[in-house]
Amino acid sequence: MATALKSIGPHLECDICADKYKQPKVLDCMHSFCQKCLEKYYTSRYAGQQTIPCPVCRRETVLPETHIQGLKTNFHLMGIVEEVSLQEKVVSSVKKTPEEDESKCQKHKGEVKWFYCETCEELICRVCTVVSHCKPKHHYIESGEASRKYKQSLKDMFPDFTKDIKRLEQSLATSSQAKQKFTQNVSKTVKAVQDKADKKRAEIITQETKMIAEIKQLQQDRNRTYDEHQSTLTMMLESKKHLLGRSQDIINTASDSDFLSLYPIISKDLKSLKSQNPPQIDPKLSYLSFTPGQRIGDINLGKLELRQWEMCREFGTEGRGPGEFNWAQSVTATQPGELAVADCFNNRVVICSNEGQHKGTIPLPTGPLAVAAIHNPEQRLLVLDGSKYVKVFNMKDNTLVMQFPTVPKHQVDKTEMDLQSLAIKNSTCTIVVGDIKRMVWTEHRPTDGEILHTIPVQTPPYYLAVDDDTDRVVVSGYNTGKVDVGDSKGKTNATIRPTINGEPVEYCRGVCCDSSGIYLVVYQGGDDDTGHIHHYDLDGRFLDCLAQGLYYQCGITFTSDGQLAVANGHSIQMYHKV
Repeated sequence: MATALKSIGPHLECDICADKYKQPKVLDCMHSFCQKCLEKYYTSRYAGQQTIPCPVCRRETVLPETHIQGLKTNFHLMGIVEEVSLQEKVVSSVKKTPEEDESKCQKHKGEVKWFYCETCEELICRVCTVVSHCKPKHHYIESGEASRKYKQSLKDMFPDFTKDIKRLEQSLATSSQAKQKFTQNVSKTVKAVQDKADKKRAEIITQETKMIAEIKQLQQDRNRTYDEHQSTLTMMLESKKHLLGRSQDIINTASDSDFLSLYPIISKDLKSLKSQNPPQIDPKLSYLSFTPGQRIGDINLGKLELRQWEMCREFGTEGRGPGEFNWAQSVTATQPGELAVADCFNNRVVICSNEGQHKGTIPLPTGPLAVAAIHNPEQRLLVLDGSKYVKVFNMKDNTLVMQFPTVPKHQVDKTEMDLQSLAIKNSTCTIVVGDIKRMVWTEHRPTDGEILHTIPVQTPPYYLAVDDDTDRVVVSGYNTGKVDVGDSKGKTNATIRPTINGEPVEYCRGVCCDSSGIYLVVYQGGDDDTGHIHHYDLDGRFLDCLAQGLYYQCGITFTSDGQLAVANGHSIQMYHKV
């Protein structure tokens, strides 16, 4: 007993008064405090409120009608305190006053709580079983059996908690390693900057100071991200360790009545924390390098490299002939190494190689607004041309295979619509069509165009993208200046509001996505060279600006070999990873 008391010694003092517990009350987070300490803490800061934050972990507990007095008394902890104070070696159970004895029924004098009502989750006596807890509405079992049963139910949860703790520890270690790697890169980069600056110190001191300040600011910003991530992981880890340790301690040392009194709280907390997954840190945050400048006349110290993409080529000029475009509105990857471009004002879809070699055209009666390709054995190309139908072409010979509406056929003539965007769910080859008039996107079967789903949206779907791995649908709203990231049922999980130089953008245009994130074309308006390509993660957080100072980009897509193709007015720009 002396060894057991010594091991739990740190748990016998109230964190508020730093003295041994007196009438300890337990909060939902399993932290206990003296009743008077909690009452003083509550009345001094939170009087009249329905919840109280834990003084230690800040987790909130909903108070009963009688406030602090109505919280559950931690009889198990109170018994241990009495054992230490009286220096008694108690083996079977903790000492309690008669009115506090959890084994005696407070409703029926003299009766012992021999049973546990599973319906109400409380101990009851023999009289209770025939008065207020009678069958069939209530189900009760003998208290010893209940204790064994629910101890085992808690033990069954422990392996998952152990795995969660190991996973959190691994995530914390990974995050720490990434931060260490980034710190090393910062040191190397600062040294590279300083080595270059030493050669021409008199002329380039201003550039050196400015660049190192940018690095330090970047380090500060990213370290804040790392610190927040590690703090979240640490809190999750400590919370799970605390709850697991307290649960094991209570199971191993508490009497049946004490255990069953605390069981509902423990079980609820174990279940709620069991499903929590650790947040992930983006490995790209540790990327940083320095490229020395080459000019000698006008001093150019160099530049910091944070971007992973660069333009590798551009093809096309304004015109109507092969290799020319008159407003490239949308672009999609068709067969390997090939693209289809919606050449809007030339009323055609142009087929070309990724290098710009002309392969063919599909003439249309009106200008195409959007194109998308289904990569299955049938090789279908979908086109929106301002009509009420989605047109489907065979990519092998560019012939029209079928067309289908986005509403039931008998409602086409009666329905106002404006079809603007296309996307493909590659896992199922289903077709997604955006209608800015009806403010919906519709999902269609690829074989015949049958409507599978019609999903309302909050942002007009001028451009659409789908990420199959996460079931996300990204809606770019053009002149609304925002992009919604939602699920396949239309629930918005995040909203992106891009900025350029701190100012909200006027237009959000083409969008595409993969496992690395969301790639978005934005435009500030006014001058024609204010276009940017932004990169966000799949939760809508800004990561990078891939390009800027561009003309009038519209559509964007991934090519078959992982490059980015951007429809840029009268040309197509190709970007690849550095």
